[in-house]
Amino acid sequence: MNSFQQAFESLLSVAPGPVFPRARELYLRKYPLEARLAVDGSPVESAAASEAESEAESEVGLDRFRTFLLEEEIQEAAGGIVRVRARAFAVVHWQAPQTHLDDYAHYLQARWALQPNGLSLEGESWFREGGAFARFAAAAVYERAPSGELLLGGGS
Repeated sequence: MNSFQQAFESLLSVAPGPVFPRARELYLRKYPLEARLAVDGSPVESAAASEAESEAESEVGLDRFRTFLLEEEIQEAAGGIVRVRARAFAVVHWQAPQTHLDDYAHYLQARWALQPNGLSLEGESWFREGGAFARFAAAAVYERAPSGELLLGGGS
């Protein structure tokens, strides 16, 4: 499983459920995919590795960006299985003005190994003046069984 999918699943595993749409929206606007990986300790294995990764990100400016789930499609399948498909993500130039599209593309490639479809600059600022952002599409699916058990493999 790639780190982008892993971060997506980790974020959604702790987000408020779809029955609480306002709380879910606020949560997904506040917490980026990157924060979930840091909290989980994956793929960072130690404090020293985390510090080294942070220094490397700072040197190339990767720490200036955050990735958020912008739009999702929620489906409930037979047996109460909930499937969430990402429709769009936002990559935010954290607490900074708009930058070049190439900067967003570089971040997505360096951080997530993504070459996203439809990367486009947005005119407004991110949630609570979080900074300028660009919108993009990338495949990500999360499924959860009624027991709360995560179904691996993303389904079809």
